Amino acid sequence: MVARRNRRAGVEDRWYKTVIKSADDGTKTAERVQSANYGCAKRWRARYVDDDGNEHAKSFARKTDAQSWLDTATSALVTGTHIAPSAGRETIGAIGARWLKTQAHLKETTAFNRGETWKLHVQPRWNTVEVRDVRTTEVRAWVAAMVAAEAGVPTIENAVGILRMICESAVEDRQIARNPCARVKLPKRSHRARGYLTHVQVEQLAREVTEMSTAIRFLAYTGLRWGEMAALKVSSFDMLRRRANILEGVAEVKGRVVWSTAKTHARRSVPFPKFLADDLAALMRGKDRDALVFTSPQGAVLRVSTYRKRVFRPAVTRLRDPKRRAGDVGGAQFPYIRPHDLRHTAVSLAISAGANVKAVQTMVGHKSAAMTLDTYADLFPDDLESVAEALDARRASAIAAAADELRTGTDNQDR
Repeated sequence: MVARRNRRAGVEDRWYKTVIKSADDGTKTAERVQSANYGCAKRWRARYVDDDGNEHAKSFARKTDAQSWLDTATSALVTGTHIAPSAGRETIGAIGARWLKTQAHLKETTAFNRGETWKLHVQPRWNTVEVRDVRTTEVRAWVAAMVAAEAGVPTIENAVGILRMICESAVEDRQIARNPCARVKLPKRSHRARGYLTHVQVEQLAREVTEMSTAIRFLAYTGLRWGEMAALKVSSFDMLRRRANILEGVAEVKGRVVWSTAKTHARRSVPFPKFLADDLAALMRGKDRDALVFTSPQGAVLRVSTYRKRVFRPAVTRLRDPKRRAGDVGGAQFPYIRPHDLRHTAVSLAISAGANVKAVQTMVGHKSAAMTLDTYADLFPDDLESVAEALDARRASAIAAAADELRTGTDNQDR
């Protein structure tokens, strides 16, 4: 194959051809004569055959340009970075449809969200565009258009992320040489103010809800996500060690309940305070090991969409009512919160109780302590002054302990 490819590769002169002439005495001579293409189009044509046996050719006015193009193509073939000149004609729509079918490794919720983002934001703009025609400047213009249309930053991140992954699959298939989305900057997120509750406010909210008050206290003191809490079974709890073992989660997709592994695919064990033990035991009483602990009144999965609308939001509204009696912990002092803010509250309460960043990371299930610091940097105290004070105290203690040794060293220097 290599030998055949080499025979078909090279630079040829299209204006002249070699003709073999025979003399009367039988000798043969080669003579260059003008071809039928003389003076027409470009004189030099370079061609080569790729690894799939496909021939590629291009014409040039100068021989040096033709040779340079051929050398570049040959080098790319040797190094495995060759992109065929005719590649990249497949549309983003075709590549995207194929790419979506390869997402079997994703959770059903993630796959659903990507599919919706593709249909609503990516496909309408890029469906008929050939992948080789996607330009970085056009991607930036698309981002600017979404910003102008007041699309949320998470939506923009997801849309550009999908286009980036589709183009990356084209790079892997050698349809294009580089990803046009690689250097596209996205707008920064503007995080809304989180609603951190105090211990008293957590208790107030738990007493205000009309059902499953233990869920409020449990979320506010463990930092679990709603889907992780709703998936907990009787067998998930170690009541002697006061631990909840997080193995899976539950979510909703188009109204359906979908079960999956925990969000980071990593199992973790989360402690809960002693005061919750009796309430949790009451929820488990009479249930099998595989039964859910936190359920709806009908015994089904406790869905956040239903609980938020029917129970949680009305309770918060009542607590925020300015007509509440004077001195109540609610009223204007009570923040507006969503169920997910109970997770933030758990972090806030843990840090105020003296928990370090590694303990908080384990509790909330972040991949790294850096992620925890990035998310909750505003909650960790500024310890610079305490560090300086601690260094001062340690130095004074060390100097005092080595006073005799230091004195002896000074005396020796004097001698």
